[in-house]
Formats: sequence, C-alpha cells, structure tokens
Amino acid sequence: MHTHMKRTTLILDSGIYAELRRRAAAEGVTLTSAVERVLRLGLEQLAAPKRARVHLPSYDLGPFLADPSRRETMPGAPAEDES
Repeated sequence: MHTHMKRTTLILDSGIYAELRRRAAAEGVTLTSAVERVLRLGLEQLAAPKRARVHLPSYDLGPFLADPSRRETMPGAPAEDES
C-alpha cells in the first residue's frame, strides 16, 4: 500500500455508486481508480477557465466634429430664433 495515499469514506447516492462500479468494471480497473479518475477530471474542469476572454477592436475616430454642450454646433440642430 502506498504511504502517501489517504483513506476516506464517501457517502454516495446509490445511482452514482452503481455508475462508478459499472464504469470500473467496463474499464477493467478498481473502483478506487475509477473514483480517483473522475475526481481528477472534475478538479481539472473546475480549474480551467470557462471560456477565453474576447478582445474587441477599438478605433480612433478623431476629434469630435461638434461640441455636445453647444446645441448650435450639433448637425441637424434647429436654428435658434433670433428675436
């Protein structure tokens, strides 16, 4: 027996236990090996990022053509009545 391995007790749902036993038998490995493999796969999946970060392009459109704080400089703005 390996001295670096730890023993533990797991309380499993009967369906999960049956599936683990079935897979272990189908693969020709021990139940311990099957459980260890499934746990390792689950831990790797948790550690991996869900998806890659998306980088969107950005563009320099130059200076503003109109000053938004001054209505008269906005294109299509109605002319002010000079009374």
